[in-house]
Amino acid sequence: MLRLFRPAADLSPRNSTPKSWSLDHTLLRLGKHDVWTTRDACACTLIFGDTGSGKTSGSGEHIAMAMLRAGFGGLVLCAKADEPERWRRYLREAGREGDLVVFSPESGHRFNFLEHERTRTSRGGGQTENLVELFLTAMSVNIHGGGSHQDPFWERAVRQLLRNAIDALRLADEPLSISALRNVIGAAPLTAEQADDDAWRASSTLMATLNAAYERCGSERDRGDLAATSAYFLEEFPGVMDSKTRGNIVSTFTTMADGFLRGSLRELFCTGLTVRPEETFEGRVIVLDLPIKQFLQLGAQAQVIWKACWQRAVESVPRGPGSRPVFLWADEAQYFLSPREPEFLQTAREQRACCVYLTQSIANYHHALGARRSAGVDSLLGVAKTKIFHCNADTQTNEWAEQLISDRWQVLTSEGLSEMIAGEGGPQRSINFSRQRQSRILSSEFGDLRCGGPPDYLVEAVLFESGRRFRGGDGNIIRIAFKQRRTPQG
Repeated sequence: MLRLFRPAADLSPRNSTPKSWSLDHTLLRLGKHDVWTTRDACACTLIFGDTGSGKTSGSGEHIAMAMLRAGFGGLVLCAKADEPERWRRYLREAGREGDLVVFSPESGHRFNFLEHERTRTSRGGGQTENLVELFLTAMSVNIHGGGSHQDPFWERAVRQLLRNAIDALRLADEPLSISALRNVIGAAPLTAEQADDDAWRASSTLMATLNAAYERCGSERDRGDLAATSAYFLEEFPGVMDSKTRGNIVSTFTTMADGFLRGSLRELFCTGLTVRPEETFEGRVIVLDLPIKQFLQLGAQAQVIWKACWQRAVESVPRGPGSRPVFLWADEAQYFLSPREPEFLQTAREQRACCVYLTQSIANYHHALGARRSAGVDSLLGVAKTKIFHCNADTQTNEWAEQLISDRWQVLTSEGLSEMIAGEGGPQRSINFSRQRQSRILSSEFGDLRCGGPPDYLVEAVLFESGRRFRGGDGNIIRIAFKQRRTPQG
């Protein structure tokens, strides 16, 4: 039996209170007897469905509006060009236009992510290794999909270069940005003779930075870090490395950073810090208006930067029972995945972070992370507590859903009719009973779910939640129908 999936109370921000931020607060009602709570939302939600299946305008829209009505803050990643306008409409209808922050080349907002991480005051902020990891995470998005088997030496060498360039700027208390890293690395000496030349030392940007660091280093730890950084740039880099190795290392850095050294991305990520991920804790909804379909690879990298910084902020700030829940929203989520995704999702509930990822099929996740990281896809699929399946023609996804939902014992009845030997009586009827394990839902059924539109604008889906027994469903699954708006926007 289909049940309409409707939002619970119509909560606007003016009556949204810490009471509605309880983990047991009802976000959505699933028929008469079952509800979906903030606790359920914080355990991660994966939504699957074909293009046109209604996953965005059905389950996606209902969940998004429920979170907004409950006063959640959030970060919205945008793959499609119409996604920013969709969220403007959501916030307008929820009465929360004042909480909208659009991050785009036209908005005037800037996010120097390296400076944000350097100056982050929560525990773990400002650590050089964390800055190195953040840079590499942002620059490697979707590059790893093909899975090139790079020699570990080159990865370690690039990390060493970044570590020392970051420390030079950090110890000198100079603003940190990709442009500043490029300037420091580009000013490094190329030969031992150049490093010892007084004229070079007097004019070098690198030496000016190291000298400024020397003047302000007060602690023994900082002096040790500066000694290691100086030895790298003035001895190892020009004297120990041969020119080919040094050139390859620098080239690896510059090819990663090049897109952020020009145009809109340089302005957005290297020139200021007007908005921070932590603002979502106060109820802001930050929409990243850099759709991948328009900004391509650079749009993906820019949004993964935001996602990584937001996840770090969520993990580093204590968020107890009175904290406002926050969400991370990713339609076409395959474009934004990183290999460390499951690590965040495993502990997101403790930090009251609700992650909602929409995609067409499991194959999208495998393609995004690459064959070498198939275990990461399995971990991602396993960690999400709620999974919603819309109409789908992808056999891998449908078969996985059938296996996930599992089977059960069922009593099967068969009847038979036999004729007796002539003269010994009429036909004999027999009934046989047997118990067999059968699937609760067959993979072929997912292709028959309704996709919305006229005449009834219903989007059908199967919702699975591990560890749940729905009173109005079948164990841990419930078949539901989402009421789609008459003029669907996606």
